[in-house]
Amino acid sequence: MKIKGTIGPKEVIILVDSGATHNFLSLDLVQQLALPLATTTNYGVMMGTGISMKGKGICRGVCILMQGLIVVEDFLPLELGNTDVILGMPWLGTLGDVKVNWKMLTKKIKIRKAVIVLKGDPSLSWTEVSLKAMARAL
Repeated sequence: MKIKGTIGPKEVIILVDSGATHNFLSLDLVQQLALPLATTTNYGVMMGTGISMKGKGICRGVCILMQGLIVVEDFLPLELGNTDVILGMPWLGTLGDVKVNWKMLTKKIKIRKAVIVLKGDPSLSWTEVSLKAMARAL
């Protein structure tokens, strides 16, 4: 599920991904916003596409605002393509029970005593493809 949010003055596209073992930030975004990068050893990440990526460093305490919710997490910088941020299990694991409606693209979470509904943006998830382009892909 993809959601729009902001990091500082910059609008970002956030993928909330229960299949991601870590949180990730686009390397381009880290450079654009001049986010501090703490040194780590090199690491490898297997992307959902099956491609293995190498990375180094960590951005600690990055603050993201999405639909009124403030998220502060640590992120590994990587080349992410058409997504700026991936919120994975380190963040999702803090939420406890989450009620998801895949058809409506909603995630209902309880933070303290408040119930917050995160609404995915379908325009960020689906891309129109011409029949000709689809035939070429096959």
